[in-house]
Amino acid sequence: MVRLLAALLIFGGLSSSAEIPKQDMIDCNAGNNTSASAKYRGSRGNAPPSHVSKLPIRTLLYPGAQTRIYTRYMPWFGDPHHRDVGYRSDDAQQIARQIADMKSRGIQGAIVDWYGPRSGPKNDSTMQLMREAERQGSEFAISEDAGALSDCKQPGCDVTGDIISDLQYVADHFETSTAYVRFEGRPAVFFFGLEKYAVDWQRVRRSLPLKPLFFFRNSGSFTDPNADGAYAWIAPETATSNDPMGLQYLQRFYSKAQASSKITMGSAYKGFDDAEARWGKGRVIDQQCGHTWLATFAEASRFYSAKNQLRALMIPTWNDYEEGTEIETGVENCVRVQGRLTADTLSWSISGAEDTVDHYAVLAKRGSEWSEAAEVRPGTHSIALTELRLSGKAAAFCVEAVGKASMLNHFSGPIETTR
Repeated sequence: MVRLLAALLIFGGLSSSAEIPKQDMIDCNAGNNTSASAKYRGSRGNAPPSHVSKLPIRTLLYPGAQTRIYTRYMPWFGDPHHRDVGYRSDDAQQIARQIADMKSRGIQGAIVDWYGPRSGPKNDSTMQLMREAERQGSEFAISEDAGALSDCKQPGCDVTGDIISDLQYVADHFETSTAYVRFEGRPAVFFFGLEKYAVDWQRVRRSLPLKPLFFFRNSGSFTDPNADGAYAWIAPETATSNDPMGLQYLQRFYSKAQASSKITMGSAYKGFDDAEARWGKGRVIDQQCGHTWLATFAEASRFYSAKNQLRALMIPTWNDYEEGTEIETGVENCVRVQGRLTADTLSWSISGAEDTVDHYAVLAKRGSEWSEAAEVRPGTHSIALTELRLSGKAAAFCVEAVGKASMLNHFSGPIETTR
């Protein structure tokens, strides 16, 4: 497929339609094609976001996967208590870019870390995300965070009543949306961190008109009579030198899921590092140049197949920059590409792990436009110019190492030619 340069669509020049540049709209020095702000640099010197592979994330799962893929969304940026990541979460145009970016990667929707109807900009962000999901044909759901109950710590406070009040608001304002996440025709509501509260869940259920399904975190939810479904997360506290990626947590979750009829939502993540969080405890799951990302998807594929489908999977997270889990900027695979032209052969060398590369794209430049002249499988590092799809003289070539889904793409830079 021809891949034309579309400079006006590079992130800095996005139109009000908030489209995200697709994988086929690039040049040899492609800019940011994500919804992340190019202004963001973390305290550890993180580079600004770059060009991300828009191959469908589902391709990282087992062949024939029909798994519904969601991601956890944080609505709190712009709040001075959180890091400056270059945007506000209650900016309608930013939310439009984020939904478009999620869709372009094959993510079906966002599960919002919700802090209740009185959370100001956080609730405003959720409202706007709902409207944008409706407009773009995406999905969203509410996950009530324990922070929504922070005013109910004093003795005698009716925690159950507070949850009922919040969920009645959710029923009135969110669950009736055509974009709301449903399983078996019923809206799904998620809970995060409420384990420390004594909640009368049966009373909660009796008070809700739309009969939502309750999803609780971790494998213990499979035996919790109050849970309709269970979702996996990321457990850096379980990581050890023998299990640096925290994979045993996922293995326990999927093993217990096999014996349960409850709705299972697995998880996959790129890593964890809470150094930028004011609540940080020094917990780390190293990204290992993209291998943690691939390994967590591989765990799901160990337990599920086309004949035994995983119903859903959540990626924690889309944009938690403070705990180092965000995939908005992409997953760095530490690959570098160098190319050269000798006689009638274009060749290239690669440093880094080639198993994180989906394929190589050879780009050719004619005038001011770049077009794709060939796709080459990993393991092959040269191609004869006679094998390229060329429609005239090329002024330059470029080799792109296209990463696996949501990993960064890396480019050789222009390789001038006198042909």
